[in-house]
Amino acid sequence: MFDWMKNHKKLIAFITFMIIFGIPFIIHVLFKLHSNIDFFVAEWTAGELLSYYGSILAFLGTVILGALSLYQNQIIKQESDKRTELLEQREHESNMPRFRFNFMLNQRDNSKLKFNIENISPNVANNILLGPIQIVNEKKEVIWSNTGVIHIDTILSNQKREISLLNPPLPENHCCFKMSMQCQDKFADIHKYKVWAFCQFKTDTPHFQIEEIKTTETP
Repeated sequence: MFDWMKNHKKLIAFITFMIIFGIPFIIHVLFKLHSNIDFFVAEWTAGELLSYYGSILAFLGTVILGALSLYQNQIIKQESDKRTELLEQREHESNMPRFRFNFMLNQRDNSKLKFNIENISPNVANNILLGPIQIVNEKKEVIWSNTGVIHIDTILSNQKREISLLNPPLPENHCCFKMSMQCQDKFADIHKYKVWAFCQFKTDTPHFQIEEIKTTETP
């Protein structure tokens, strides 16, 4: 309703003008007219009719004030919801573990890759699950996959954990290491991440990137 009112301000202004000035003017004109037809002969006085119209205006005023009160409450609720959402987001971010993936070692063409996971936040991370881990080519075809899940009990703040893969050498250029990850924060809330490292050439040093998966996303 309020959106409709915002989009029809001119129409509302015209209706308001007619209610305040137009109808009293019409009443005034009608009582100035004289007709030989009994139906059009006024049985009310002009004062009675204007008094009745005044009651209608009072009723409309009450309705309008009620509508404005509802609109104001809606605005207050929207602002309250925004503040609540902002506080929840800040709480989420303050408790969320943050990680950095660092390349350590590999063999020929990035085979048997080793990297570490570092907790760069002040928050402890529990029940870390890493996997499945895949290598995909430029056509999004899976070249190699580790379907198992690597489990780490805890990574404290500023602590690192080493991960070793038994992957084969990259057979071609433009390959990407992809993996999913999740952990629990100190309140046992689950956080999910996607991790990837793109290698333009199969001899490139992988540089990992990590991004949290929002609740509306799918891994």
